[in-house]
Amino acid sequence: MRNKAFILDPRYFQVVFQCIFLSYGVLFLEWDSDWMHYILSITGCLFFNYAFESIKQQRFLPVLGKSGIKTWGFSVLISALSLCLLLKTNHWSTSLLAAFLTVSSKYVFRFRGKQIFNPSAFGLAATILLTGDAWLSPGQWGSNVVIFFFVITLGTIVVTRVQKLDVSLAFLIAFVALLYWRQLYILGWPLDHFIHSVSTGSLLLFSFFMISDPRTTPNHPFARILWAIIVASVAFYLAAFKWIYNTPIWILVAAAPLVPVMDRIFKSELFHWSDSIIRLNLFSSFKKLHMKPFFKQIAALVIMLAMMTHEAVAFCGFYVSKADGTLKNKTSQVILVRDGNRNVITMFNDFQGDSKDFAMVVPVPVVLQKNDIKVVDQQIFNLLNEYSKPRLVEYFDQNPCAQIYYNQKAAPSAALQDVVVSGYGSRKSKEEQVKIEAKYLVGEYDILILSAKESSALKNWLDQNGYKIPPKAEEVLEPYIKSNLKFFVVKVNEQEKKKLPGKFLRPIQISFNSPKFMLPIRLGMANADGDQDMIVYAFTKKGRIECTNYRTFSLPTGKNIPLFVQNNFGNFYANLFEHQWQKEGKAVAALEYAWNVSPQNYVKCDPCVATAPSTQDLVQAGVWWINRDWNNYNDVYQDDDYSNNVFFTRLHIRYNRSAFPQDLQFQVTPNMENYQARYVITHPATGDFNCEAGKKYLKELKQRRQDEMQMLSYLTGKGYDDWDVVVKTEEEKYIPSEASYGKVNGSMKKKHETSNGILFGVLAFVGLASLLGWGQTRKA
Repeated sequence: MRNKAFILDPRYFQVVFQCIFLSYGVLFLEWDSDWMHYILSITGCLFFNYAFESIKQQRFLPVLGKSGIKTWGFSVLISALSLCLLLKTNHWSTSLLAAFLTVSSKYVFRFRGKQIFNPSAFGLAATILLTGDAWLSPGQWGSNVVIFFFVITLGTIVVTRVQKLDVSLAFLIAFVALLYWRQLYILGWPLDHFIHSVSTGSLLLFSFFMISDPRTTPNHPFARILWAIIVASVAFYLAAFKWIYNTPIWILVAAAPLVPVMDRIFKSELFHWSDSIIRLNLFSSFKKLHMKPFFKQIAALVIMLAMMTHEAVAFCGFYVSKADGTLKNKTSQVILVRDGNRNVITMFNDFQGDSKDFAMVVPVPVVLQKNDIKVVDQQIFNLLNEYSKPRLVEYFDQNPCAQIYYNQKAAPSAALQDVVVSGYGSRKSKEEQVKIEAKYLVGEYDILILSAKESSALKNWLDQNGYKIPPKAEEVLEPYIKSNLKFFVVKVNEQEKKKLPGKFLRPIQISFNSPKFMLPIRLGMANADGDQDMIVYAFTKKGRIECTNYRTFSLPTGKNIPLFVQNNFGNFYANLFEHQWQKEGKAVAALEYAWNVSPQNYVKCDPCVATAPSTQDLVQAGVWWINRDWNNYNDVYQDDDYSNNVFFTRLHIRYNRSAFPQDLQFQVTPNMENYQARYVITHPATGDFNCEAGKKYLKELKQRRQDEMQMLSYLTGKGYDDWDVVVKTEEEKYIPSEASYGKVNGSMKKKHETSNGILFGVLAFVGLASLLGWGQTRKA
């Protein structure tokens, strides 16, 4: 029996799969959907392409029919969807500019009838360079084995339909091989570190949906493979050694002029789109895909690797203790200030115990000078936490039967987990293997800057000086040492400590220049028990920070929750964070606050639950570029651009060994959108409700409380019965019992049981009908 078949343009596959990926990001990864950007990118690309093509042909092209959009708009639709998937921006005008640059590159930059630049890559790169208002988020897809397998499979179908699998596999294999050599062989990171790097959605989408564009790659198969290897090699070098993000896209644009040169050297026919024969028998079609046996084997190997699970083999380091090494890291609190390549990191610790037993070790990229190190008042952490933490907002209903004014106020949010900086520890070194680069006394701390040639030497040095490091710390130290990082070693100077009031240790602040914008959490996991929490307070000139190797997501905000949460907001938020963290896949960073806190911006929150940080507070946090003292030039750095612009981002990261195989890496984005985690309770109106409007209000109140209960379950995974205390306020005595939370919960349960019964009944009927139909078919 012949298999049914039909003819279809292979670009249909790309459009459909790109729509699937966009839907996955919006619906399942819950991206902050910018529908205006999506609409303008697609319509803008279609409009500009129509205009350019009409000018080229010197006539107005038809929109429908055989010579319509299918002829002149199909390819540009693929480019438009790429902009939707990859580009982020603050303004609609930037979306239109990106669409124009993407389309114009197809018509302006041509050589012998062939496009020079990949339109999507050119549009992305040019928009970022020209506007300063656009960015790419390499961590937006996360690193997930399901995505890995899904993208590899669909991508293989796409590139085999256009017969360009060779360039995709050449790039991917070369890039992955270099990462393997660097991360596992040279630096000695464990396997999960490498798997996390190669299973990111951004890398795979680039490999199968961007570099594989047949109109902008060399025509000859050998030239395509050589070109892909060149792109992979340069992209790897810039990413691994220069800490530049999104390097494949940048190099794809930079290497585009090589394509005409290769086409001239390696002669071959120019690619033209042609329809594919699609057979309805999936397995037969897959067997007949136009692939050489070698590439079939490679594709099978890649898909097999995609099915590997992410088995894992705190903060910036670990505490080192005397004797039995019982100190543990559980939580940490860090201030990051970043502009250009200059970094300021302030680390807070809540160490309790004999300060003689305290020591801390932090990997740093350079040898710090004494004026790069200072101690600050720990109150800065309390201020930033109180100001930026999630908040509860109260509203008061108006009695429709009486003229009462609305009241609104912001209730202080309950304190979240106290967060503290974790530490590291060490002192002197084996002279031949460990070198003391510098030695300082800063405040109450003795500080050493160490460099080591191997982790065992550093471990021996700690042991010889009476410190015991965690058993698994040595294997984590080795990659840092091979990366040529130094070790910032801190211990308490008892004589200086006695001069200070109180028993608390002040936070330490360090500053340095480095392209690396990261926090080395892997070292801190060495003496961690289970999950650890980190609160990151970040300040930049331009906008939000986000993780580049983990997905950054915004917690649900502005949601209406039951009134009884008011007296237990801390427990509510703890459950909310845990539930959302689990739901998002654990390997994520949660955004809790983002706002422009520049002195000239008078609205820094809505509502505010604490005093906003003043200019003096920002300076103490390490924001060096703001309102400086021009009579004191000690803090002047070459080429510093002083400004009053300050953007504040708060990230909450809960991490463990299995979900976080790599250190945290960040980037500064131009994203200036304000955000705060806020939750709303509404007090019912009081008084007499005998008027018609009052009766309607009570009916609406009952429905509203049902919605609040459902929202509570969605946010925390817990319902009414899971809460120990239900607040009974004076207001409740005016509310009929059927509108109380207890009664509302009972009616919701009955409705849910009824709905489940109907659903199971329908499923059972459909299943029975299917079985009967299948039986009759077999008899026939």
